[in-house]
Amino acid sequence: MMRTRIATLGFALTLGCTLLAGLSLASAAGAQARVEERVNVAVTGDIQAIDVAAKTITVKSTNDDGLVYSVADSASIMRQANKITLGDLKPGWNVVLNGNDNGTTKVVTFIKVLKAP
Repeated sequence: MMRTRIATLGFALTLGCTLLAGLSLASAAGAQARVEERVNVAVTGDIQAIDVAAKTITVKSTNDDGLVYSVADSASIMRQANKITLGDLKPGWNVVLNGNDNGTTKVVTFIKVLKAP
């Protein structure tokens, strides 16, 4: 009698482990492919050009001759403690840009004016 209970308990435990292993494999098979992560962008340089209509800014840093960045609609643009607009920025101003690179476009989400002559 005791041997039958132990055998039944052992069978139930083995069956439970098998079911759990099967569920975890099924779950892994149905997993979605990982979305490519965006690379952070952090640039400090001088504004060369601003296109408010196209929502772009060209900044020349010490590492390049001037790259064009898209400015997100939700971007925060700060001069000292004041929030300003893309149209308020001027060529020659020294700024820091933060944003993301999705592989084809560098999108700026934060601009801070460091020096405005």
